Amino acid sequence: MPKLGSFRKIALTCFILVPLPLGAWWETGHQAIARIAASRLTPAARTRIARILDVPDTPESVADALARASTWADETRSQTKTGEWHYIDLTLQDQKSDIPERCPHDNCAPVRIRLFAAQLESRTQTSWSELDALRFLVHFVGDIHQPLHDISDADLGGNCEQLAFPIEKAKNLHALWDGGIVASINPNDRALADELEHEIEALSHRRQRTLARGSVDDWVWQGHETALKNVYERLHIPTEPVEFPPNCKEAPAAVADLKLDITPEYVNEMKPVVREQLIKAGLRLAKLLNEAM
Repeated sequence: MPKLGSFRKIALTCFILVPLPLGAWWETGHQAIARIAASRLTPAARTRIARILDVPDTPESVADALARASTWADETRSQTKTGEWHYIDLTLQDQKSDIPERCPHDNCAPVRIRLFAAQLESRTQTSWSELDALRFLVHFVGDIHQPLHDISDADLGGNCEQLAFPIEKAKNLHALWDGGIVASINPNDRALADELEHEIEALSHRRQRTLARGSVDDWVWQGHETALKNVYERLHIPTEPVEFPPNCKEAPAAVADLKLDITPEYVNEMKPVVREQLIKAGLRLAKLLNEAM
């Protein structure tokens, strides 16, 4: 199976000129995930995170600061040159066992999550500061729960399939899942987090623990399967050869020329899927932070 080249970050850079947020979940989703996680921190974890973020050790201050920190990795990706760390390109033909092969030189989200969690747990200094490690960890956990950050069909994770009509400013398939559906649920991160908190509180403690369970690779594979079922199969996107084009102009015509007519019914049916992904991300981020702190 071909190795993943360092192409997709170049292609994604082309989107910097358009007036859309970059990165999974856009700002709203990332910030809502951070707020959910912040509300579930142990006192020890909250105290250390407050110190790292240099804010008062109160639930409100830490939640606000963690929400702000959740978007830093997107805001600085051109300076840090870490574009490849935000996703993993698992093809439609891949199996879960192919995850390591799709992450050469540790340049993918799941490996970086493990590395930054380990740095925070060991309290060792690397080329990245403790603050950077925390900001990367919070962001990348959010990233892998956006299903199109866990899949590729020679289409840059859905960036090549255009929408016939924009949805909440989203003009392609990837952007629809990054923020279009989220914005249609609630464009305010505080309000969205509150809504999701009510859903979490309605779950049994056993169900909450089940949702938070698993390894980082388990979470990535769940995201991959979610994308396969709810995006590629549901929208009848043709399966392309295992290849990683440097940009959409060089992608197979079957995906590059595709214009998707996304119906309101599809968006409404995907809202519960997106809500569950955000909830899972928040619970799992809290678990990682509590273990690392």
